[in-house]
Amino acid sequence: MKKVAFVFGVLAVGGGVHAGVVAGWDVNGVDVNDGTGLDISGIPYVFSATTSETGHVSAELTLGAGVNPSTAVNQYGFKIAGSDQTNSLAGAIAMNHYLEFSLTVSDGYELSLDSIEMNGMGSSTACSNVVLASSIDGFLVGQEIASVFPANVTGGFDTDASGFGAPIDLSAAKYQSLTGTIFFRLYGWNSTSGSGATYLRNLSGDDLVVNGTLMEISSGGILTLSLGASNGTSSVSATFSGAGGTNYVLQHRVGLADSNGWNTVSAPFTSNATWEIETTNTNSAGFYRAITQ
Repeated sequence: MKKVAFVFGVLAVGGGVHAGVVAGWDVNGVDVNDGTGLDISGIPYVFSATTSETGHVSAELTLGAGVNPSTAVNQYGFKIAGSDQTNSLAGAIAMNHYLEFSLTVSDGYELSLDSIEMNGMGSSTACSNVVLASSIDGFLVGQEIASVFPANVTGGFDTDASGFGAPIDLSAAKYQSLTGTIFFRLYGWNSTSGSGATYLRNLSGDDLVVNGTLMEISSGGILTLSLGASNGTSSVSATFSGAGGTNYVLQHRVGLADSNGWNTVSAPFTSNATWEIETTNTNSAGFYRAITQ
């Protein structure tokens, strides 16, 4: 049997791509206190996204266990009891003083984030300090994504000149190619009254928007290449598992510096398929790869 050099690895191959608004919430008509417009009335006050990549991303707004709900219509937010007020981010984290939104990516997809936009503010006695933090950074002090002061004014944490200054940039590598569930929290502190509300406010369209790109991928199938003898020549079998509906072909080249490049040596194959390929080369020793067709 002739010798062969072969490679194998884990593949994550792109399929369908959806770019733009991944999830958005319109708080028009919402009343957290009485449950109007919510999926769950009462703790944790679940409010599913009103705009989303249906079937591929599920997104929810909730409130932390340490806050009370806002009590006016056309807003989603929280109040902090006078006895629970804190004067630092560390205190807000410890006391669960936050509004949270989560994104759960369906199996077979990955999410690359771009930016977050929002319309938010606080009443005059609400939290004067607001920061955005994420589970990717562990909700740690010093790892917040963006901060604003004062937040307890009209448009205090809008993502324009009146608040954060601009849409919040999530183009860093750590916010790319995400799977599973990702959480973001708006923490608030330095409130002065239990009646002060920190909230997303109703303007035109969605009042909280997460922008990004959702890509269909394989489920990470393992490619195994092996060489066996067949009537005095060599054949190669390629086995995939869980690669979805994407078509692949097997290619061969004698050397990585070979000027003839890669030659296709198989018919297209997909998930959970094994093909036995007689190579067209007189010497089948060399390098093999599988690529999308």
